[in-house]
Amino acid sequence: MIDTERTLRLGTADLTVMRLTTTATLALMILIGGFLQLALGLNGNLDGRMLILTVLTGVSVLLALAVMPLLTKSPGDFGPGHPLMVALLLLTASVWVIAAVSPFAGWSWAFTLAVAGGMLTCLAPGWWRAAAILGTYAVIGVVGAVTSSGSVDTVPGAAGAVPDAIVFGQLALFPVMPLSAVWVLQLVLRLDHARQVSSELAVARERLRFATDLHDIQGHHLQVIALKSELAGRLLGDSPEAAAVEMEDVRAIAQTALEDTRAVVNDYRTVTVAVEVRNAAAVLRSAGIRCDAHIDTKGMPEDVGALFAVAIREAATNILRHSRASEARIEIVWDGTAEYRLAVTNDAPRPAHRGGTGLAGLAERVAVRQGTVESTRSDNKFTLIVRVPAGGKT
Repeated sequence: MIDTERTLRLGTADLTVMRLTTTATLALMILIGGFLQLALGLNGNLDGRMLILTVLTGVSVLLALAVMPLLTKSPGDFGPGHPLMVALLLLTASVWVIAAVSPFAGWSWAFTLAVAGGMLTCLAPGWWRAAAILGTYAVIGVVGAVTSSGSVDTVPGAAGAVPDAIVFGQLALFPVMPLSAVWVLQLVLRLDHARQVSSELAVARERLRFATDLHDIQGHHLQVIALKSELAGRLLGDSPEAAAVEMEDVRAIAQTALEDTRAVVNDYRTVTVAVEVRNAAAVLRSAGIRCDAHIDTKGMPEDVGALFAVAIREAATNILRHSRASEARIEIVWDGTAEYRLAVTNDAPRPAHRGGTGLAGLAERVAVRQGTVESTRSDNKFTLIVRVPAGGKT
């Protein structure tokens, strides 16, 4: 338990570090994009247009930093239509349009738009990410190509200081850089979610196992207690001594039920299939049902024996509850090659009833061991057959 808690603490700490690392990476990318835009785009004259572009660039950087926490949340928490994301796209696009109108102010003013496009790809689902990247390239390329080619001149200092090829290369990286960092974080978040789901399923399976074991054990014991109590009541008037014997049996069975329940809670109930057969046969005989037993358990794996023990308890309980049987037979056979077979047969079955879960639960258990559960019914005979592959027979 201590190791498990330590693992959970380490996993939480690693996830926190991953979030902080991704946040720092995104913040650095945003700041670098804003710096490059101003450093490469500004010229010697800080006229009204350049002042507007500078202010809008600063606001764009601040807005991008505000959008950044959306990218580090769990996948699907926020979509590309978030108001902050839409505002960032509109603002950075406005900066690019203002810079692109004649006279052309230079390609460097598209850096914040490239950053915004990269952040959009992190929020877009599936293949829409590729559309967001290509759309960012298209807006920057088409607007820049049309306005720069149509301009009679350019803003002094806007071109020539840094070759366009270098600027283009940097612009091409910014739409994909955020996705690479955020994708790794989202992958870690999905793995953490899968771990949590796996833990919850393990708890649910253990609860189901416990409930099934408790149902098998207590259902069987309570049925026998009810049967013997009814018999003691009938004997009380004519044969008090026999009634006292039956009530003593009731007390012993109740004590056994209590011990079995404690054993289930502590997970150490280890009754063998041979003992279960003898117990079931004794209970059926005490109910006036003649019961023959033939078992071959030599070399039987423990898990197969545990399955057959469950099946025998379920079959004995069903005979007592759902038949007027006078004869029953329990048989376990090893076919010598591939499988063990349990067959429990009784006469005088009652009509099939609905709503029971015993055989369905037994079938689920046996299926885990690649076995099968079958039943056949006629007017005078009911047979339950459980087949389990031998697997580890020695």
